[in-house]
Amino acid sequence: MNTKLKQCLGIDVSKENLSISLGLLDFNLKKEFISHPDISNDSRGFKVLLEWLKKILIKDVEYIIVMEATGVYHQAVCHYLYNQGYNVSVMQSGRVTRFVQSLDQRSKTDALDSRMLSMLGLERSLRSWTPPSKELQELKALSRERSSLLKDKNAEINRQGAIDSSCYSSSKASKRHITRLRLINEQIEAIEKEMQVLVSKTTTLKSRIVYLESIPGISFISAATVVGETLGFESISSAKQHTSFAGYDVILRESGNFKGKTKISKKGNSHIRAVLHMPSMTCVRCNPTLKQFYRRLKPQKARPIVALVAVQRKILILMFTLWKNETYYDAKYENKKQQELKALAAHDSIMV
Repeated sequence: MNTKLKQCLGIDVSKENLSISLGLLDFNLKKEFISHPDISNDSRGFKVLLEWLKKILIKDVEYIIVMEATGVYHQAVCHYLYNQGYNVSVMQSGRVTRFVQSLDQRSKTDALDSRMLSMLGLERSLRSWTPPSKELQELKALSRERSSLLKDKNAEINRQGAIDSSCYSSSKASKRHITRLRLINEQIEAIEKEMQVLVSKTTTLKSRIVYLESIPGISFISAATVVGETLGFESISSAKQHTSFAGYDVILRESGNFKGKTKISKKGNSHIRAVLHMPSMTCVRCNPTLKQFYRRLKPQKARPIVALVAVQRKILILMFTLWKNETYYDAKYENKKQQELKALAAHDSIMV
């Protein structure tokens, strides 16, 4: 009865090291874990990991390698193992955190984290990871660079305002700030042109981004940024998962007499939330469906920004739907849907 049912290698990734733990599940649903000393997160460590895997993995037994998405530090080992033919799954941090909380695991070390990842792979059916295309990776890098420059631009504008308002303002300092601001604007324009050239050269990417641009109020930059940040919605399988990925999932905390207020978690991709702010303000003016949605929701909220965030969430779901279905935006879709529901209700009443 020692026959193994499943095996999973959990890898906790840091900038310098990889902490690894192999979990084994037998037919009695008992788990056994085999640890290995930490290895370096570089090509030398990857070779050590590969040799260990060849020795330790049981042939003809289902396996998966699980790691958590940690910025850019997991990418090298993830691509390496995939290229070696191994089945890899990359988990979003929020899902891993919720799994660990369900186990009441209070201590936190790299070794424990790798064991939790291996346990997650043993108990759950996980989606295999496939590397995104080179174009999507480059689009994401350009999107991140543009986002960073926009923050620098706002900082420089604030500094310029402080210099101009100061009693001891210096004309030379003001000129230097203006020069830096001009340089940042030029770099932002250059990046946006690179994004357009990159998309125009990729036929599939170009045709699918057009679907997102068909939403009134959504520009090319907004659509390209969302596609780049999600790597073409590669690891997203539902609208609910998408909103959670961007931090738009709604949470409510109540206990006893304490009545909390609903709010978004913000535990997700902040770049997507930032790029959807201005389009949402445009959509509530020119998009017939979202304009009606905003006007209906605004009186029910304490502040208009809450209704605006709801519009952003709706835009994100809409973009995901159009991308997956490969279809253009239909402003009359909601009306058609309501008419179909009314027709079904009328048919049901007649049948009764």
